[in-house]
Amino acid sequence: MNRRGFLALAGAALAAPASAHTPYGQWVVYRQKHLLVGAHRGDLRTYDLAKAVVGALAEELPEAQARVARGPRPQRIASLMGTGQLFLAVLSADEAARMARAEAPFEGYRPTPVHAVAALDAEYLLFAAPEFPLDHGRLIAQAVDHAGLGLRPTGQTMHAGAAAYWG
Repeated sequence: MNRRGFLALAGAALAAPASAHTPYGQWVVYRQKHLLVGAHRGDLRTYDLAKAVVGALAEELPEAQARVARGPRPQRIASLMGTGQLFLAVLSADEAARMARAEAPFEGYRPTPVHAVAALDAEYLLFAAPEFPLDHGRLIAQAVDHAGLGLRPTGQTMHAGAAAYWG
């Protein structure tokens, strides 16, 4: 076998285990190219609302190339947000509060503070990680507002950019 063939075979062998973890060989690049909105299978309403947010962003901010990233459980959202791999997620206000305090079912994770961007209905909010850029938070709040999807969140710590938009 020549050197090129060996390198191709070795690369394929190394890539196979990595592809089992995510559907994208270059997950970091994918996250940089697309604005991901987290949801989880533990509560199907989060997925429906995340799809609606992505639709609103597609209309107003197509350059964001927004996509839904759905994890199996809310703990996966806490893990991704806590490690800076995910900056937006749809969660119930109760889930977000427990995640911020590392209470059940998040007791195995470090406290993960999130700041509200928009209230999507009576129970669910669009949350952002505190380090999410100020201007991005404002633009996203504006997009969900213009789509008639979100309202000013109340009773939550608000993302600074969203607060600038909602006034």
